[in-house]
Amino acid sequence: MTNKNDSNDGVARRALLAAGGATTFGALVGRVGAGSNRPAFDQHETDDGGDGTADSGHGVTVRQEPGNAFYWVLPGERRLSPQVFGTPENPLRGTDLLEARIEQAKGMPEPLDEAIPQLLQDLPPLVAAPEEAREPIEDGESDGIAQERFTEPTLYSDNAEVTSGSFEITYHDHQPYDLPGKPGETTDAVDLDAQFTDPAGNEYEIEHDHVVQPPIPGYETGGGVLQGQQLHGITGTGSPLFPQAYTYGASWGVGNVNVNGELATEDGFRVIHFMTTQTVRDERYRMPLDEELPLTPDETIAGRIHHTHGVVLPIRPTDQGPVYDPVPTAMELPNGETQPFIHAMWEQEELVEGPFDDWEYPGQEQNEASESEGSDGGDADFQLVGEASAWQGAAPDAISGEANPTLQLEAGTEYALVWENGDGLQHNFAIEDANGEDLLASELVSEQGATQTVTFTASEEMSEYYCQVHPQSMRGGIEVGG
Repeated sequence: MTNKNDSNDGVARRALLAAGGATTFGALVGRVGAGSNRPAFDQHETDDGGDGTADSGHGVTVRQEPGNAFYWVLPGERRLSPQVFGTPENPLRGTDLLEARIEQAKGMPEPLDEAIPQLLQDLPPLVAAPEEAREPIEDGESDGIAQERFTEPTLYSDNAEVTSGSFEITYHDHQPYDLPGKPGETTDAVDLDAQFTDPAGNEYEIEHDHVVQPPIPGYETGGGVLQGQQLHGITGTGSPLFPQAYTYGASWGVGNVNVNGELATEDGFRVIHFMTTQTVRDERYRMPLDEELPLTPDETIAGRIHHTHGVVLPIRPTDQGPVYDPVPTAMELPNGETQPFIHAMWEQEELVEGPFDDWEYPGQEQNEASESEGSDGGDADFQLVGEASAWQGAAPDAISGEANPTLQLEAGTEYALVWENGDGLQHNFAIEDANGEDLLASELVSEQGATQTVTFTASEEMSEYYCQVHPQSMRGGIEVGG
């Protein structure tokens, strides 16, 4: 096995033990021709008569226009579902399962019989959560369900920042199940156009090349594209760290990543996995446990019943099979290293065509009609507009048009602040002291155009105001005089 970061292999793999949580690592199994950036998978055939354009008769199309909610997911820990992973006394889907899958992979044809076992050793979350990477959750931190957390950085974390992005994808599903042969021997196909930015402002574009069938033991991917099925969790297809979710459309493939207008993956393709699922982000953008699903629209970040994940994973094909190799992003993490994977989330997309494209969650329409718009803010001391990118000052004139304006207060004075939801995502208004302790926090509001009035008496310990759902981008200072 080759790796351009051989000198840092051990550290990098441990640091990214969970970075491979999506279902696509095995998709890169194959050979690369000398001097080629293209895996030597046999190209998938299409059922259009051979002109290279897939028949759209079995397609699922999803899109999100610019200006809607996009999240860049950062590495972080993941709570573990007892339903999926058991308890500390009776663990499930841990080291025993990992070892069993490795033994299965050793029976694959060359060179997969060595490449896939090594891949599973490098990236266990493809199939399991080893006990050595788990730690108990203390009673004071418990949510009443999870008893353990996966401590290695994972792409299924609750840590994400709002940036910008748009996409359109059509999943062409022509094959009902995986077939023997090379991963690229499939009639399934994908049309993808995706652009987005990271929290540092770097611009990305994904170039999808072709679909593959990932040969990971236990996976069933329907030929590399599927629709209308359950994935992840206890299904055996996809990382169990991701909760079991209904999937409108999903694809596994390989391709390139452009960063700031230049080809970043010039050393070889990376895995590209897109998946449109039932919403698995709650109102505070936490990824729920299996026991907490399904979420009602009011419990989701954008009031939607589905959203789309786009993942690029740190796996590169070589002539000896797939190897761990970080995705060359430009996003620098607090430890000084660059983020080695991409997990993009589109939260306000449109299911243009596909299964249940006109279905609504029971009671959703009635709940939307019954929400109150609240005050018009005419008598308020301060007026703000809440958007995931920032609080926008509306009144008085001193803060009008200013992003995250500083609020000037007098100690002992009572204030009325009215804010309007400007983008249809979940927001609230909170004030904290210099130690980060909350002094007040309002209820969440999700309807675009709805307003909320917050009254409070200014005190000297007030330091900053912020939205608890978007604490990085929606945060402003408070100055208290008197």
